[in-house]
Amino acid sequence: MEKIIILVLFVIFLAAAIMPRVIQNKRKIETVGCIGINRKLFFLGKISLFTSFILVLVQLFVVNLSLFEKKNIFLWLCVVLIGTGVMFFTLAIIRLGTFSLRVGLAQENTALRTTGIYRFSRNPMLFGLYLIALGSAVYVQNPINWILVMIALIVHHKIILAEEIFLLKQFGSAWIDYSGQVRRYIGRKW
Repeated sequence: MEKIIILVLFVIFLAAAIMPRVIQNKRKIETVGCIGINRKLFFLGKISLFTSFILVLVQLFVVNLSLFEKKNIFLWLCVVLIGTGVMFFTLAIIRLGTFSLRVGLAQENTALRTTGIYRFSRNPMLFGLYLIALGSAVYVQNPINWILVMIALIVHHKIILAEEIFLLKQFGSAWIDYSGQVRRYIGRKW
C-alpha cells in the first residue's frame, strides 16, 4: 500500500514538473532564464536533489539502502513529507498562472505572485522540494543520501537568495511590502 502511495505522489510530482515544460515548448516560451548563482553549483544542487528523490524509489522497489532498521514510522513520515511537498510544488506551479516552470530568473516582464499559496510562502515550489528531500532523508537513512539532501538544501537556499535580489530590483517597493508580510519558506509575519 505504502509503495503505491509514494509512487502515485512521485507520478503527480513528475506530471507537475514535466507538463509545464511540454506546454511551454508547444507555445515556444523560453524555459531557461538567467541562473543567479554559479552554474556548476546550480546543477550540483539539482542533481543532488533529484538523486535523493530517486533513492526513495530505489529503496522502495529494489534494495534497502538504509543503514538502520526499517520502521513503519519512518515510512509514514516520508509519505507525509513527500505528500505535503508535492502539494506545495503543484499548487505553486498552478498559481503561477500560465502553468509555468522555468529554470533560472525570467528575462522577460513577469508579475509578482502574492496570492493563493504565495500568501503563505514566498517560495512554495522550493519549499515543496525541500519537504520531498527531507522525506527522502527520513526514509533512506544513509549518509550519502543525507549529504545529497544537505547539498540540495544549501544550494537551493542560495538560489532563493539570488532570486530575492532579482525580485527586489524588478518589483521594488511591492517586493519589500510582500517580503515584509510573508516568510521566505512558510508562514505569514504578524
